[in-house]
Amino acid sequence: MLKINCYNCCVLVFLLCFYSNTKAQKNVEYVLPTTAFNKEEAYKMLEEGNSSIEGTLSFKKRGYVNYPGYLAKVLLYPVTPHLAEYIELKKKYNSRKKQAAMTKEASMARIETKTIDDKGHFVFTNIKPGKYYVVSLVTWEKVRSNRVQSGPVTSNKNILGIQMGGGSFSTETQYESKAYEEEVGEYIEVQKNNTIINIAK
Repeated sequence: MLKINCYNCCVLVFLLCFYSNTKAQKNVEYVLPTTAFNKEEAYKMLEEGNSSIEGTLSFKKRGYVNYPGYLAKVLLYPVTPHLAEYIELKKKYNSRKKQAAMTKEASMARIETKTIDDKGHFVFTNIKPGKYYVVSLVTWEKVRSNRVQSGPVTSNKNILGIQMGGGSFSTETQYESKAYEEEVGEYIEVQKNNTIINIAK
């Protein structure tokens, strides 16, 4: 009877923890721009043109320059009042509890391309002159080192086998890395010819 009660308690605790975690994830508050999204305006800006954009994306962290991977997605948004307000909101609301967000309709009004190498180069073609926001995700790694024992303890003993002092053990350095993603974006102005940009953060 005692085993059954313990099992039931464990199941109850697990369910409570699962419910709490799920509830915590659902409690994220999304802050939307107060400016309404104008669909007609956005898609008119995305109509085909004769200009192009060539550029690179990078993110510098701790002295190292990181780039998006090969064939990483790069997005181009027309700068509408809705988007501009969202970019400003992101500076204020970017936590686990409160985050800035666009409407689904606004987030889909974009042109997509992909990087053409592992150095963050990308190209957009057939773009109309105007103001845009280009954004992508750059992955970077945080590496930590740790000294760990790699062999048995070696004691300092005399010829009679009596330990004369403290022992020592051989060590080695192990490295552990964890990947993070950083959003890198910038406003750009496209003229009537090719535009070359370098987006760095």
